Amino acid sequence: MTGPSEPSEHLTVSKPFRRERVAVMAIVALAIVARSTILIFWEQSHIDSDQAVIGLMGKHISEGRAFPLFLYGQNYVFAVEAWMAAAVFLVTGASVAALKLPLLAVNLAVALLLLRILEREARLRPAIAAVATLCFVLPPPATAAMLLEANGVNVEPFLYVLLLWTTRQRPALFGVIFAIGFLQREFTAFALLALTIVAAATGDLFRRATVRRGLVALSSAAAVWLIVALAKPYASAAGPGTTIADLRAPTNNVLEALTRVCFDPTTILDGVVRLVATHWVRLFGTSVEPLWRFGIESGGNQGLPGSWLFLSAASVLAVTRIVLWVAAERRLRREHAFCAYLTAVGLLTAAAFVIARCGAQGHIRYALLSIYAMVGISAWYLAVERVRSLRTVWIVLVVLWASVAAFGHARLWSEYLSHPPVSAKQMIIRHLQARGIRYGIADYWMAYYVSFVTNEQIIVAADDFSRIPDYDRQVQAHLGEAVRIARTPCAGGKEVIPGVYFCAP
Repeated sequence: MTGPSEPSEHLTVSKPFRRERVAVMAIVALAIVARSTILIFWEQSHIDSDQAVIGLMGKHISEGRAFPLFLYGQNYVFAVEAWMAAAVFLVTGASVAALKLPLLAVNLAVALLLLRILEREARLRPAIAAVATLCFVLPPPATAAMLLEANGVNVEPFLYVLLLWTTRQRPALFGVIFAIGFLQREFTAFALLALTIVAAATGDLFRRATVRRGLVALSSAAAVWLIVALAKPYASAAGPGTTIADLRAPTNNVLEALTRVCFDPTTILDGVVRLVATHWVRLFGTSVEPLWRFGIESGGNQGLPGSWLFLSAASVLAVTRIVLWVAAERRLRREHAFCAYLTAVGLLTAAAFVIARCGAQGHIRYALLSIYAMVGISAWYLAVERVRSLRTVWIVLVVLWASVAAFGHARLWSEYLSHPPVSAKQMIIRHLQARGIRYGIADYWMAYYVSFVTNEQIIVAADDFSRIPDYDRQVQAHLGEAVRIARTPCAGGKEVIPGVYFCAP
C-alpha cells in the first residue's frame, strides 16, 4: 500500500496548475449557479412560510422596524440569514430572489473553499478535487433546494465546518466562529468533535499548544455568548414592537436540542436502515421521486432507476481502499487529515440522526450535513489511490451519478422555460388582489407566505401558530374588511380554487 512515488495529481499544485485552478473554479461556480437559478428567480419554485418568516425578518430589519437576534418567536436559531437578507433588501428591496441570493453566495463560498483546501492540504490537483466535491456542487434538485432554503439553518453549517478548519491555528477567531455557528445551528458542534478526533489520530490532541489554543477558543466563544445574552432583552423577539417578554417559552439552543432528542436503543438498527435506504437515497437522488414531495413546485421527478448502483459502487470501492491504506500505514497522514475531518463530520451527523432521533425519525435536513462524509471519503480515496485503472473506474461511477443529478436539473429547466407552473398560493394571492383584500386570517403555512410574497401589501395573521403578534393586532383592527382563507368549506364562503375558500373572519 505504500507503493511508488505519488503521481502528479497528488503533488503540490499551487503553481503548475494555476490555469487549471481558475478554469475548474469557474466551471464549479457556473454549475452551482445553474442548479440554483430556478430556485432563486422563479419565486413559486420553492418557498414556504418558514422561509417567508426569514424574509419578513430581513424586511423589518432593512426598514428599521425590528432588530431580531433569533428566529421570530424563538430564542434559538441565530438570525444570520435574516441579517444577510436585510443587507440585500436595502439595495434591491424585499423579494424571494433577494432572500436567496446570500444563500447562493454561501453555496459558492463552500464549494470554492473546499476546492482550495483539498488542493493545498490533500494535494489534489484542481480537476481531481472538483470530482471529490460533486456531491455538494451538483446534487439532485431536492438537495439543491435544501441548500438554498431560507429556513435559518441548512447551508451555513457547511461553511462553518470549513471556517473552523481553516482557523484552527487562530483560536480567538475560531471561538467566535464556533459560537456564532452553534447559536445558529447546534450541528456545528460536530465540527468541534471531528477536530478532536482528527487531532487524536495525528497525535496533536494533548500537546501544550493545542490545549492552550483550546482555552483561548473557549474564552472567545464564551465572550460571544455573553454579548448575545446581554443583547437579548433589547432584541425584537417576535417582530416589530416586541421583546423577549413576548416569547411564550424562552429557551436556548442547548435546551431546544435536548427537547428534540429521542433515544431508544431498540431503534438504532432500523434507524441505520432508514438512513441508508430512505434519507440518503433522497439526499443523493438515487431513486425516482416526484419533486413536489420536496416542496418544489414541479410536475417532474429526480433520479433514474438503478442509479443507486453508481454511488454505491463508488462508495464501497473508496471505503475499502481507504481502510486498506490506513491499515497498512497504521497512522493518519497529515495530508489526509482534512479528508478525515470532513468524513468524521458527515458520519457524526448521520450517527446523531440515527441515535438521537429514535431511528432517524425526522426531516431529511437533519441528515443534510452528512453530504460531507461522501465528499471526505471521495477526496481521501483520490489522495491514496495508486492504481490508475481503479481511480478511473471510480471517477466514471461518480460522474455517472452526477449526470443523473444534472439530468434532473435539466428537466426542471425545461419545465420552467416552456411552461412554468403556477402554484396554488400564487392563485390565492391573485384572488385576494383582485378583490382588493388587504387583511386575512389563515393557517401558518398560508399566512406568512402571502404576507411576504406580497411585500406586506396583504397582511395575513396565523390562527394556529403565530410568529408575528403585530399581524394579529393589525388584522383585529381591520376585522370587518378581512377574510378567512380556509381549506374546508364554510357557511357563506366562496371556493376560489379547488379546496380553498374565502370565508367570513
